[in-house]
Amino acid sequence: MKRKVLSIIVISILVLTNCRTVFAEKSSADYKKEQQQTQSASNKAKEELENVEGKLDTALDEVSKVSSSINTVEEEISTLSGKIDELDKSISEKEKDLSEKETMLDERLSAAYMNSNDTYLEALISGGIVNFVSNYDMIKQIAEYDNNLINEVKDAKKDLEDKKQEVETAKSEKESKSSELKGLKAEKQKKVDALSSEQKEIQNKIDEYDKQMASLKKKEQEATKKEQEAARIAAAKAAAAKNSSSSSSSSSSSSTSTATKSSGKFLWPCPSSQRISSGYGYRIHPIYGTKKLHAGIDIAAAGGADIVAAESGTVILSSWGYNGGYGNYIIISHGNGYTTRYAHCSNLYVNVGDTVSRGQRIAAVGSTGSSTGNHLHFEVRINGESKPPLNYL
Repeated sequence: MKRKVLSIIVISILVLTNCRTVFAEKSSADYKKEQQQTQSASNKAKEELENVEGKLDTALDEVSKVSSSINTVEEEISTLSGKIDELDKSISEKEKDLSEKETMLDERLSAAYMNSNDTYLEALISGGIVNFVSNYDMIKQIAEYDNNLINEVKDAKKDLEDKKQEVETAKSEKESKSSELKGLKAEKQKKVDALSSEQKEIQNKIDEYDKQMASLKKKEQEATKKEQEAARIAAAKAAAAKNSSSSSSSSSSSSTSTATKSSGKFLWPCPSSQRISSGYGYRIHPIYGTKKLHAGIDIAAAGGADIVAAESGTVILSSWGYNGGYGNYIIISHGNGYTTRYAHCSNLYVNVGDTVSRGQRIAAVGSTGSSTGNHLHFEVRINGESKPPLNYL
C-alpha cells in the first residue's frame, strides 16, 4: 500500500514538472529568436517574389511584342483585302468592256448575215477595181483592230486575275501567320496568369509573416516589461536585504555612495562625431510618419566609425537583424538598474556575457533596421525606463 502511494506521489511530481516545462512562459529572447526566424523566412519569400516579378515582367513584355506583331499582320491583311476588292472591281469593269466589244462585233456580223451581204466584202469592192487594194488594206486594219481590241481586254483581265491570285495568296499567308501568332500569345498569356497567381501567393505569405512579426514584437515587449519588472523587484529585495544587514550609518554611507555612482557622467559613445541629428523626445518618425517617443539621441557619423562603451559593464544583448527597427544593436548593463543601448550598427564586436571597459570599442556605426542614413542611436535607461541621454553624458 505504501509503495502504491509512493508511486502515485512520484508520478504526480513528474506530471507537474512536465506541465511546468510545457507551459513555461517564453522569455523576450525566445520571442526575439522567433522574430529573427520569421524575418529570415520573410526575406527568403521576398527574394522569391522579386524573382517571380522579374519573370512576370519578361512574360508581359513578350505578350506585348506578340500583340504588336498580331496588330501589324492584321493591318497587312486589311490592306490586302482592300487590294482584292479593287482588283475585283477592275476585273468586273474589264468583263463589262469585253462583253460590250464582243456584243458589238456580234451585231456587226449578224447585220451582214441578215442582209445577205458581206460587210467586209462590200467595203472591199466598193469604188471599183481601182480602189480594191486600198480598200483591202482598210478592211484588214478594221478586222485586226476589232481582234486586237478584244485580245487587249482579255489580256488585261487575265493580268488582273493573276494579280488578284497573288494578293489572295499573300493574304492567306498573312492569315496563317496571324493564327500562329494568336496561338503563341495564348501560350504567353497562360504563363503570365500562372506567374501572377504565384506572385499573389507569395505576397500573401509575406503579409502573413508581417502579421507574425508584429505579434511577436508585441509579445517580446510584454515579456521584456515583465523581465524588467522582475529584475527591478529582485534588485529592490537585494538592496533591502543588504541594508537590513548593515548598520544605519553604513547603510547611509552606502546609499550616498550608490547615488553618487549612479548619477555619474557617461563617456561620449561616438568619438569621431559630436553632431546630434535627432534629439530625445516626441517627434514625427522619419520613416513611418507617426508621432512617437524618440527614446534616445541620434549621432550622425560615417559608416564604420567606432562606437565605444559609455561606461564599464556587462553585455546583456548583442543582436543581429531588423530587431523591431533597432537593426544590429547592443545593450550594456552598468549595474544599479542602468543600461545603455547602441543601435543601427553595421558591425558588432562584443557578445552577450562579455565584460567591457569604459571607452572600449564595441561596434561600428551603420544604417541597419529602420534608418535613413549612417548614425548611432544611443539610449540611457534606468530600470528599463528611457532617460534623456544628454543628462548623463
